[in-house]
Amino acid sequence: MPSYVTRTDRFLAGDYPMVCVQTGRPAARTVELEARRTSSWPWFLMPVSVLWFLVARWVGDSDRPVGRLPFAEEVSPNLTITYDRLIGIVIRGAHPDFVEACRISQGR
Repeated sequence: MPSYVTRTDRFLAGDYPMVCVQTGRPAARTVELEARRTSSWPWFLMPVSVLWFLVARWVGDSDRPVGRLPFAEEVSPNLTITYDRLIGIVIRGAHPDFVEACRISQGR
């Protein structure tokens, strides 16, 4: 499954070409989606206490940016979007045509 990594500010602004992120066809609308943050450090607390693990997991994953992505009219959003402060936004399942259109729009 192809992935596309983008800057957080671009995701928040919804600054993408109107190409469906799932199908690669022309997009007719943008949909507001939430990026989930995935932290691995809370797993170190699991052997100590399940309660502390759950608290750390809740606190560690509380930052969830919301952005807009383009979709074709008949497509329902079915993507995995994660957020990492160091990497940015990772869109798993992005169509290669969407990725190429984003690269062209950025002048790459």
